[in-house]
Amino acid sequence: MSLVDYIPGLNPDDEATKWNRRRSAKRAANYVILISMSIMYFFPIFWMAKAALQPRNELYDQTVYYLPQEITFENFRALLVDSQFLTFYANSIIVALGVVAVTIVTSTLAGYALTRVELPGKKRIAQTTIFSYMYPPILLVMPMFLLWYAVGMTNTYVGLILAQSALTVPFSIWLMWQFFQTVPISLEESAWMYGASRLRSFFGIALPMAKPGLIAVAIFAFAVSWNDFTMANILMQEPSMRTLPVGVLFFTESNAVDWGAILSASALIAVPPLLLVYFLQRYLLRGFRVAS
Repeated sequence: MSLVDYIPGLNPDDEATKWNRRRSAKRAANYVILISMSIMYFFPIFWMAKAALQPRNELYDQTVYYLPQEITFENFRALLVDSQFLTFYANSIIVALGVVAVTIVTSTLAGYALTRVELPGKKRIAQTTIFSYMYPPILLVMPMFLLWYAVGMTNTYVGLILAQSALTVPFSIWLMWQFFQTVPISLEESAWMYGASRLRSFFGIALPMAKPGLIAVAIFAFAVSWNDFTMANILMQEPSMRTLPVGVLFFTESNAVDWGAILSASALIAVPPLLLVYFLQRYLLRGFRVAS
């Protein structure tokens, strides 16, 4: 006999029914919210892909077609053959991979040092790095341009990689600092007792255990570099050195916009970040969950 049997006027069946109804209503509301958000986020992607596969005359038609009346790859052919899109694509890949490498090396060493080496005010240093990330790129780009121009680093991969790394390294240091705090130092101390050097314990113990954090930093750095417009637009003046966000801008003219080329380019630009996040999402979520 349960407690509810001793309460006058309380029917256990009615209470169970009400609870089940509330649970069903809450679940239905959650599904409605999730479906609505999915439609809101994925509809622009669907519309972009649909428009990229449409003939150019349909793009300027006053009638709205939710599905293409005719599927064509003419927009992609013109983009890949008749423009410098592949050059822009190669530039973006080179710069993004360089930014990822610089960010991982810098943030990993700095984060490890802030958690393992006795430094005066190291906690304040680690917390200060996150505030430097709050400055918008527009405040940094002009001083960087003047400095880069003086030393001859404009229109170079190295110059743009270093400039974009200035946007990714501060947050990545804070992220790795948070993550290395979850790696027990007792494991490294045990290795030291058996004669392992600090360098060996770093590569053999701390770094493998920080793998989710490293992947989270890599995805973050890649995304920032891949989507950066401000730094690339100012530091890369040569047409052959433009990256994708800047290169796509030049598909617009003073009195016309080549929507077929822009939408096709947007579809191809979205492929690498989507694949990267799809295959590494569990590490990304784990890394940011630890940092939070």
